[in-house]
Amino acid sequence: MVQGGAAVLGGPRRGLFSTKFAGLDYRGIPTFYDAGGEVVHSYDLQDRDNLSSILKYEGSAEPRGAGGFGNIFTYKNFSLNVFLSYKFDYKIRLDDAFSANYTDFSSLSKSFVNRWVVPGDEATTNIPSILDRQIVRSASEEDADIVRAYSLYNKSTVRIADGDYIRLKSVRLSYNVPDRWYSKIGATNAQISVEAQNLMLLYSDKKLNGQDPEFFSAGGVALPQPRLITTSI
Repeated sequence: MVQGGAAVLGGPRRGLFSTKFAGLDYRGIPTFYDAGGEVVHSYDLQDRDNLSSILKYEGSAEPRGAGGFGNIFTYKNFSLNVFLSYKFDYKIRLDDAFSANYTDFSSLSKSFVNRWVVPGDEATTNIPSILDRQIVRSASEEDADIVRAYSLYNKSTVRIADGDYIRLKSVRLSYNVPDRWYSKIGATNAQISVEAQNLMLLYSDKKLNGQDPEFFSAGGVALPQPRLITTSI
């Protein structure tokens, strides 16, 4: 269930496993299927004998394939070099954005706009409600399960996205200067070019909300791949 996947005998080096999300209850609190198929708010993940029943294997966190495709188009003195890169067949666990309580220092995902607000919303959204503070502070066993439900939700089947993507990696437009322009200075050839790198993602899972699948969950102060535009003569 870890963010980057875990090694399991007979599986890939970094396999992703998730709790089985069963929807929101009438209060907007996440529920799950336990080992017996019952809908509950929480269960014991230390029960290793039943892990295969309560967890779902999502796939590998590492791409099963990657590559690129390039082509050069020419017209008179112009040439256009286009290169696409791609990776496929792997899964990404979305960031742990949900909690049983929040503070004024919490940075909330824009997905909270679509969260459960009133009874009946559980039929149209899978974004849980923001719990009342009294429920969070309650010491009853039931409420403790409710609080733990948010941790299980972060690691649930509904928080998995495909990592497949196609990126417009580079585009280079070049112009071969006519010899009558550069022969006067003794040059044998001359070219002017403009090149752009990491222009855009042509395809990625909508669940990522535009975030870069290569950068996702990189952590620390790492920055996503920058968009670069260079000119040369």
